[in-house]
Amino acid sequence: MSRTASRKRRKAGGALGLFVVALVGGAGALLHACRADRWLDDLTPGTDEGKSRPRPTATVPGAPSAPGPKGSPARGGGKPADASVHLALGVPTDDAPSDDHLMRKAQYALSYNADQNVANWVSWQIDASWFGDAPRHKGKFMTDPELPSGFYRVTHDDYTGSGYDRGHMVRSEERTRSPEDNKITFLMTNILPQYHDLNAGPWLRLEEHCEALGRKQGKQLFVMAGGVLKRGKKATKTIGKGVAVPDTFFKIVVVLDPREGPADVTESTPVIAVLMPNKEGIQDEGWEKYRTTVDEIEQRTGYDFLTAVDEDVQAEIEAKRGD
Repeated sequence: MSRTASRKRRKAGGALGLFVVALVGGAGALLHACRADRWLDDLTPGTDEGKSRPRPTATVPGAPSAPGPKGSPARGGGKPADASVHLALGVPTDDAPSDDHLMRKAQYALSYNADQNVANWVSWQIDASWFGDAPRHKGKFMTDPELPSGFYRVTHDDYTGSGYDRGHMVRSEERTRSPEDNKITFLMTNILPQYHDLNAGPWLRLEEHCEALGRKQGKQLFVMAGGVLKRGKKATKTIGKGVAVPDTFFKIVVVLDPREGPADVTESTPVIAVLMPNKEGIQDEGWEKYRTTVDEIEQRTGYDFLTAVDEDVQAEIEAKRGD
């Protein structure tokens, strides 16, 4: 039994009633040129099959680099929140920690999978303080120097000629407080292969909705995103030197007020959960079409999310689906 399934079974049965706050984005169709993240994306068709390599043993880095919110510890059995603000609602966990290399940065946190050469998930906080007028990084996408020496370090050129965009998890526009913050979003550990129609379509529109919530409405968002990977198995599709291409992408967004933490998450807290197909032909679609539940994402990925939130509250909000 997976850790997620085990946790769900422990939760007492009772109707998982649902107060759903539908977070409707106002983003309409955009011209491709408006999407800054496309400037360095190579759209030439074709893929390369990568070769699998033995996964080096990873160790978890030490102290986090950013303080968390002031919210008190979770009630009723929720696990302690990580000290990093980007993991304030808990470190996503699964039953296969051997392919989870945890990395904490000032701008975001992630779990890196050395078998697939992409992140299992990326987690980050969004509020108005992250937005500014810093220019977009104009160089190439960069290898992540913090990866262990035994890991393959994905490069900009692994995507060249593949037919896939270099898809940001943490959006470049969400880190414009300083040039350094923006530059860090171009590390390849924050990038996964996405078809352009996804990257410039519903994925972009949800990003813009999150920006509106955080920058214009003054909300604090905790976001987790990544691809649905074939854990423990060789990827069926790769590019470059073994970079896995997910068939589906997920995103979870928990919407709080400023300075709130895991103890402030209630059954009525707005939650967005989406599963989006990584395919062509969806560029004109809205993100709302792909609403799902956190429970479904947990089932598909094998991860337990929101682990610092009270378990009874988790049972409620993770079963929500927006209308």
